[in-house]
Amino acid sequence: MTYAPIPVVPASPERLPHLAGVLARALVSDPIYQWPHGGNGTVTSIAATVRLLYAQPAATGMLWEAGNGAGAAVWVPPGDTALLAAPARADAPASPLTPADDERTLQMWDWLESKVPDDAWYLDTLGVDPARQHLGVGSALVHHGLGLARADHAAAFLETSVEANIGFYQRSDFQVVEEGDAPNGGPHIWFMRWDP
Repeated sequence: MTYAPIPVVPASPERLPHLAGVLARALVSDPIYQWPHGGNGTVTSIAATVRLLYAQPAATGMLWEAGNGAGAAVWVPPGDTALLAAPARADAPASPLTPADDERTLQMWDWLESKVPDDAWYLDTLGVDPARQHLGVGSALVHHGLGLARADHAAAFLETSVEANIGFYQRSDFQVVEEGDAPNGGPHIWFMRWDP
């Protein structure tokens, strides 16, 4: 049986509230998303953080959705990680983070950003609504980004704090190139790279 390809399209800023909910439901147990919330993140608080984190990517064409909003990913062009430099701040409107959470989270993001090579498309986040997982939506988002990388003759790079995700990305030819713990007792992170 042949399935129709799952469409991947740019997500407009107006789609961010819906996609923030999708990402929050998909990533609520992910240590990278729990860390900013001191391990007490809920779907609601993580969705609020996602809305703050990805307002800039949505406005600049880096937020993509697949399967009519079943999943979303942020793919950052090579050398453009500075465009992610508007993370959720405790003093931002509706931020669920306390000042202490905000400070250690910024240290983790700075550490993560220092690992991203300038020659690679960076998969900053990817999530699929739990009710729509295992249907090819996540793979469509990965392959879309790899198409962007191929068009630029560039590598692709990501990090994950969920060991079970490693096999998913390896099926698309990503390889673990480094691993380590985020600062201040943060989550263990695996860094993965794909080369054309």
